[in-house]
Amino acid sequence: MLSPTHIVFLLLVILLALVVFGPKRLPELGSSVGKALQEFRKASASTMDEVRSATNSVNPASSSGAPRDPEVESAVTAAPVVETKPTD
Repeated sequence: MLSPTHIVFLLLVILLALVVFGPKRLPELGSSVGKALQEFRKASASTMDEVRSATNSVNPASSSGAPRDPEVESAVTAAPVVETKPTD
């Protein structure tokens, strides 16, 4: 999975980080990056859950198989259709 060029590149990046940040600061930096990624994943999962719940509340028929609301159905079918001509 890792080719020799990938391993050399990874070692080069680690060496460069060690030189730039120093051996004392590097573990703190890694911990900070790990916490930031964890918070980002939590926020991302929370946002996806909100989007899914909003989508299901707007259109429950698509996920549950329940009959559609006639008022909503008539509003959707009464909406004007805009046709566009393809350009050459």
